[in-house]
Amino acid sequence: MHDDHDANLEDWRQNAQKNDDKNFQFLRSLKMVSSPARIDALTRELHDDAFARIDCTRCANCCKTMPPALSDADVDRIAGHLGMTREAFIETYLLPNREEGGYDMKELPCPFLGEDDRCTIYDARPDVCRRFPHTDSEHFASRSYQHSANAKACPAVFYVVERMRERRRG
Repeated sequence: MHDDHDANLEDWRQNAQKNDDKNFQFLRSLKMVSSPARIDALTRELHDDAFARIDCTRCANCCKTMPPALSDADVDRIAGHLGMTREAFIETYLLPNREEGGYDMKELPCPFLGEDDRCTIYDARPDVCRRFPHTDSEHFASRSYQHSANAKACPAVFYVVERMRERRRG
């Protein structure tokens, strides 16, 4: 892990909201590139660099501010992990998501975020948490709204977007 973790978090805290419009416009412009595969390759490289510099367990802002969406498979897996019935797990922790289906956590921060900012159900965590922040997923350029919102919530996404803007300018 690089020793600039705190500097990256501070940069995110000071600039994520301030650079939001600029980053959103940049992300939208990526939809027009002639080679989306090159964008995906760049974002995977920057994703790896970001996570060599930023330790999620020293931030956990996603778990503090973004309620994860849970699928039926997530519900079953986590309920089993906790030794609860599906119904008891839903009643205790979840609300139905009427628009998209599935469920959302009732409260923030996530009730499974430990005092040490680590997930207490890490091995059984929801699929969306496993994949977050999606900066190493295919079709990066097609998710400008998602990445723009995530850049405000996650220093690693902010790092990726800012480095991409720098490279595209240079």
